[in-house]
Amino acid sequence: MDYNQMPLELGYAMAADRLAMNNFSNMSDDEKKEYIERNRSILSDKELNRMTASLKDEEEDVHFSDPTSLFRGPGIG
Repeated sequence: MDYNQMPLELGYAMAADRLAMNNFSNMSDDEKKEYIERNRSILSDKELNRMTASLKDEEEDVHFSDPTSLFRGPGIG
């Protein structure tokens, strides 16, 4: 797929939403082309957010019971 054909706003919206980007990248080339053509005429941010949200068919389960665990790792030395 030629990503140069993707509208710039749609590319920015996908880059800001990891789950939508992952779901888009898992589409076949034909599905990607159809999605881009369907969204080519979007004019408002609200419409763009709605179409990007349509790619999220599952909720992103990102929560940590202990956020400090993100910073733990092997000791040095």
